[in-house]
Amino acid sequence: MASSRRCVPVCALLALLSVGAVRAAPNDWAEGTHERADGASRDYYNRAALLKWQNLMGDWRDAAGAPQGEEPYASARIADDDTAKWIEWDVTGLVREWLAGKHPNQGFFLRSLAGTFKFRSREYGDEAVRPQLVLTTADGTVTLAPVADTHLDRSTYRSQGDKDTLAAGHALLRFDLAPVKAQTEAVKAVLRLHTCAQYGSGDVVVMRCRQGHGVPPSDPVPGLAARYPGDRGIQRDRSVIFFADFESGAWADAWTFARGALDTVASDAERKFKPLLGKACRVKIAQGSNGAMNVGYKFKQETGGEPDAIFFRYYLRLGDDWNQTLQGGKMPGISGTYGVAGWGGRKSDGTNGWSARGAFMRSIPKGNPLAGTHPIGTYCYHADQPGTYGDIWPWQKGYRGYLVKNRWYAVEQYLKMNTPGKTDGILRAWVDGRLAFEKADIRFRKAPHLRIEQIWMNVYHGGKKPSPRDQHLFIDNVVIARAYVGPMKGVSSSD
Repeated sequence: MASSRRCVPVCALLALLSVGAVRAAPNDWAEGTHERADGASRDYYNRAALLKWQNLMGDWRDAAGAPQGEEPYASARIADDDTAKWIEWDVTGLVREWLAGKHPNQGFFLRSLAGTFKFRSREYGDEAVRPQLVLTTADGTVTLAPVADTHLDRSTYRSQGDKDTLAAGHALLRFDLAPVKAQTEAVKAVLRLHTCAQYGSGDVVVMRCRQGHGVPPSDPVPGLAARYPGDRGIQRDRSVIFFADFESGAWADAWTFARGALDTVASDAERKFKPLLGKACRVKIAQGSNGAMNVGYKFKQETGGEPDAIFFRYYLRLGDDWNQTLQGGKMPGISGTYGVAGWGGRKSDGTNGWSARGAFMRSIPKGNPLAGTHPIGTYCYHADQPGTYGDIWPWQKGYRGYLVKNRWYAVEQYLKMNTPGKTDGILRAWVDGRLAFEKADIRFRKAPHLRIEQIWMNVYHGGKKPSPRDQHLFIDNVVIARAYVGPMKGVSSSD
């Protein structure tokens, strides 16, 4: 096949050439850059979003559908003859499966079974030798350029997506097939790469990339809030321990303690705020500072005892100026530090204290499949933590913990203390009534005197680096309960 193949200009396929129109799916691997180390690597398929491969050096499916299987969709033999040349793979079967909707198009995964080979990437200066997918249908033939390509390097955690070569090894390429009209069948599809160096001879096989944390679509799970439209009267429910809606000017009096850069607002046009119901608590992380909110409800002081399990729901809205570029920080959660351990580098050992605060991570940059989202999760000090500081557990199920600005979310957490001597502690999180995180093997304690001390409404930038700008978030309708609360009925949280 000549490398200068002329494409037939077919209107049904021309849209494929508009790379600027491509929109990546959340579970796509990220191309990334070496300097920022924000894309696919040996450990992550999207390092900026903290999304890990299930297997070191990448996840694939073979032609039989087997995870990490050995039956290739296509194979090509490459000789070590020190010659620059085109290598071709007939990938018609795999492209047909993508076009038929049998699998999500997450790209080609090229594996070298022997030898190491370098190919020109889409970043290479000479466009004539960049990767190609030559696609023929009943409407004609078009040569497509990849929308992303990279390779995985076992020797480094950094991304290789901005390099001008691909190494197989483990090379990934993705082409946009979305504009092809429904039910189009590929007559033939050929993947073409131009090799510029060979180190040994051997076969390079094509597999199907397959990674992600997606789950089937589902309806929100209703809870006790469904009985109280707009949360009206929810505080009288026998399962509810505490309720706060920030409507009163003396709202802080209801909490055990309340400190920070806080006020209540019904409007804030500068940050594109829209109320959920009346007023909300506005939290400001000021430029040059770390702390923003330190509010708590201590169970023993307020109720006379401490529970072993609790549900905690609040509504969260990230302001228009929210943009975490330096590091992550803390969000509201649940704890039992007792002023001894479980925060600030005071390591938990199972007898001194623990915490499961919420967490926010760095915002996802442009060019990433999850660009424009802001991940949240849990920052947990527990008895089995390997380091001095707590572990970060992003809420990745269905990508529900990847929030956008200027939208209300119902955020709920459930924590059940482990039985001393067992690793059966539970932590679950829901976003808008859909499960976003679950871990049921946590050891918060070794001794029974550690229980759930408080709900800790903590917002903190860091770590140690102060915020480089003023940033705001809004909190409303907090419910602490003995049963699952769920999102409010009759109130939209979508804007």
